[in-house]
Parts: sequence; structure tokens; C-alpha cells
Amino acid sequence: MLAERTRASFVDLTSPLAPGVDERIASLNRSVDTGPRLRRVIAADLLVRDPRMRAELYARRRVAWLRLPPDRLAERLRAVRESPLPRRRSLIESVTSHLETYEPFYAAGMAIDGTLPLGEAVGRIETAITAEERPGTLILRAATALGLLELGQGIVGRSLIQLLDRLGARRAPILTTETAWRRIGSLVEGPIQEARLPLDVVILPEGPAGKAAGPLEDALREMVRRRIARDDVIVVLGDDSLLEAGAFAAAILMRGVHHIAVPTTTLGLIDTAIGGKAGINVSGVGTNMLGAFHQPAGIVLDVDLVRSESRRERTASLSEAVKYGLLGDERLLDLLEGARPTTDGQVVGGADLLELVERCALAKVRFVLADIRDEEDRRLALNLGHTVSHALEAASGYTLTHGEVVAYGLRVALQIGVALGLTPTELAERGNRVLDRLGLAIEPASASPEGVWRYLALDKKRREGRLRWVLVNRGGFTVRTDVPEQVARRAIAESLAGRAASPAGTGERHIEGLSARDS
Repeated sequence: MLAERTRASFVDLTSPLAPGVDERIASLNRSVDTGPRLRRVIAADLLVRDPRMRAELYARRRVAWLRLPPDRLAERLRAVRESPLPRRRSLIESVTSHLETYEPFYAAGMAIDGTLPLGEAVGRIETAITAEERPGTLILRAATALGLLELGQGIVGRSLIQLLDRLGARRAPILTTETAWRRIGSLVEGPIQEARLPLDVVILPEGPAGKAAGPLEDALREMVRRRIARDDVIVVLGDDSLLEAGAFAAAILMRGVHHIAVPTTTLGLIDTAIGGKAGINVSGVGTNMLGAFHQPAGIVLDVDLVRSESRRERTASLSEAVKYGLLGDERLLDLLEGARPTTDGQVVGGADLLELVERCALAKVRFVLADIRDEEDRRLALNLGHTVSHALEAASGYTLTHGEVVAYGLRVALQIGVALGLTPTELAERGNRVLDRLGLAIEPASASPEGVWRYLALDKKRREGRLRWVLVNRGGFTVRTDVPEQVARRAIAESLAGRAASPAGTGERHIEGLSARDS
């Protein structure tokens, strides 16, 4: 009806298994659907589960979602002979499950009330598509107990203002670092001023230095001096260290204020911004020894914000993606095994990066929702590789990035798992091969095994004096407290010695220096 009323052409992509769908989308994207009138109406449904397809379809187009409750949608599908939904369960169960899975993809568009008479609903779509176009491409909007999560390209300004408006914020103090503000500030400052909100910027030191008690106290004192109130919303804009410190500040300021997480690194996009863990380091003791659980009100994942990060930062961050791959999402391992340097020298970029961020973000949401406050060990899967990594981080004097120490920790966990007969040898070999491919944990670590072992004695996840090791098994993961000390010590010593000196792992295929057969 919309196509008829606007005299636009109609393109039906609701059958994703039909031959030639990829070619049809590529053909659609060779011409731009912009201009004074509507040119095409594209119908798509199951196709949008693929983040690459979704990004291509949503880019430079208006997206509308005709929203119906499950019972009404089931009624309409009963009138259709060939429903695309599986009929192994009742239709209402299939519809409900479908909406739970697909709603984050549909919700990236404008929601139109599908219970309205058809003519009125189409009229609302017409009105919506003539509204002022907003920059960027939003491909995911997931309303979760961990905050409203939005993912896309070039979306930070519009997403931030919409979130602040939804929260009724009168002020939005920005907690950031000098580097992040210099790189990203203009993308945030303009929209905040357009929304007529005061601009308050509070600076923390860069990196781990900003995760110490002294600098955080100074930042809190400054926010109190500026009369930040409980109904204000703190915008935490920066790397993984800043995200954790900023969330901790929001958790303890006046017993808790809302905050919005805006990561500016790949590690922040795929891991740190999600989950509600806030913390700071204690010198000489360890990582995140002072902390709290404080979920953000919103999480803005804008891949454009990480374009200028260094190659070292991007590559190291990918160890967290390897972790999710080992925990069950083999598509992530496929992506990383097939990684090729981008035109700007990054390991992963473009459509690969969008897919990787979405897969990691949704995986973390699932793990955290199973155990939000980390009380029943179901969330401990996220600690795969982190038992050793936190100790190594401290033992190295924080000279290694979080992603780099996680890579060493993953190698340790895989070796222990194989030694105990828990981790399938082929999976451990694949995990190590992907880390080799990325050039992670190749060189000897800048800390001794004994130094790491001393910090392990302070691990905050110990129970009854025993270390809890997260290890990979055929079903996903298991937590063990009975790992023999000699097995753990050997795995730590061999992994920290690096792969470069080992005949089994020469690092020949790693990204930093692609061999001839990799080019």
C-alpha cells in the first residue's frame, strides 16, 4: 500500500533463502534512495538477522518497523499458507520466540503501531519518512536489564541525545580523558549544546593511571563542586580503563547516579562497556580490587569512534573476541582466522568489525543476564583467561594492555584444560592458532611466572583459599578449584615464555608481519 500511495517501486526481500538475494541487495546499494520523494519500498524480515545485510540495507535509508503483539501477529500469520516461522511449536510460541530474537534488529528503525487500521499505519510511515534525516546508521537497539544498547556507525550524537532525553536529564557531565575528548569531543559537544544542556567536562588521566583512587577522588570532588545532582546523567566517554573508573564514580557519587557508557576503543565496544562491573585498581594489590555493580542506563556502541585507535589497541582487543569464540561462537573464530589488514592497516574493520562487535556484545549480554551480580558462577565464563591476565597485568606494572594480558591468560587456560582432559585438543589448537594469527602472546611477557603467581594469591575470585579456574570443555565452560599447582605453574611458565621461542608456535603467520602465503 505504501508503494502504491507514493508511486514508489516495491522490492520484496522477505524470502532470504531465495536465490540471488545477495546480488539483489548489492544492486540496490549501487543506487542511492535519497531525494525529494520516496523511490523504493523494500520489505525485509528474516534477512536482517545478518548484521552485514542489515548494515547494507539500513545505510542511507529510513527504516520502519510495523510493531504487533505476538497474538495479533499470529492471527495474521494463520491467514498465510506458508509462514516463514517453524511450526514445530505452536504458532504463538514461534512468534514470541521470533520477536525476542529479532526485536533488537527491528527496533533500530521507527516503531509504527501495527494494530492501527492499515491506512492509518501507512500514513504514519509516510509522516515518519519525511521527517528530518538523522546522521549515521543504527543497526541494533536492544532494551536489556543491562541498559539500552545501541550499535551503529556515526550514531553517537543522536543516540546520546535521545538517551538523555529519555532519562529527563537536565545536565550531562562528561567524564573523559584528554585524548578521548580531543578525538571525539566535537561529536558530542555539538549535540549537547543543540539540546541546550550545559557542557561540563571532567578529565581523568589516561589509561590505568585514571583507575587509581587519587585521580578518581579528584574527579568526584570536581563534580561535587560543580553541583552535579542525583537526577543528572554522567556520560562516560573513553577507553576501557576510563569506562570502569567512570562507572565506579557513578556508582558511589551520592549513592548512585545514572550514567551512559560511550566506548572509544574496540575493547570498550566488545567488552568493557557491557555488564555493569565498575572498579579501580589498588597499587601493589591488584586490578579492580575496589568495585561495584552499576549498570549503565545506556550504552552507545559507535564503530566510527574507534577509527583512529592504534593497530596495537585494535589487535589486542581481539583477544576478548577469541574468548567468546572459544566459549561457543565459532563464527567469531572464522572472522578472526580470515582477517586481512584493512586499507588503514587495521586487522579487522568495516563489515567484519560491525559483525564482530554485535556478536561479542550480544554474547556478553546473554552471559551477564544469567547472573547479573556474579553470584552463581554462571557469569564466570567471562573470566576465561582472566585469572592469569589480571595477575600478569599487575605484575608487569601495567605495561601490557588488557587485551594483551588476556591473550596470555587464554593460552594458560587452554593448556590447563588440555592437561586435565577437559578442553578438546583441536579447540585448543584452533584457539592458539588464532592468537598466533593475530600476533598476540607471541613474545615473552614482561613479568616473571613467580611474580604472576604472587598476584594470583590475591585473586578476588578465590573461594575457601582456592583459585577458581575457568576452563573450556565440550559443552562450553567449567569452573575448577582442583587444578594441581604444578599443572598451573607449568602452563603459566610456558605461556609467558612466548610462542616465538617455541617450535610449535613460531608466529610466522601473525598479522604484524604477514608471510608470503598470507598475502
